[in-house]
Amino acid sequence: MTPGDAIIAATALAHGHEIYTRNISDFNWITGLKVINPIP
Repeated sequence: MTPGDAIIAATALAHGHEIYTRNISDFNWITGLKVINPIP
């Protein structure tokens, strides 16, 4: 995980938000983080 991805994930978790990204494999392994692919 890159530092940028870590900041995005931590911010989303801290504020109870989900992440919308096409690159879901970078975030799927994080427990409690909802990751959504906006273009399935």
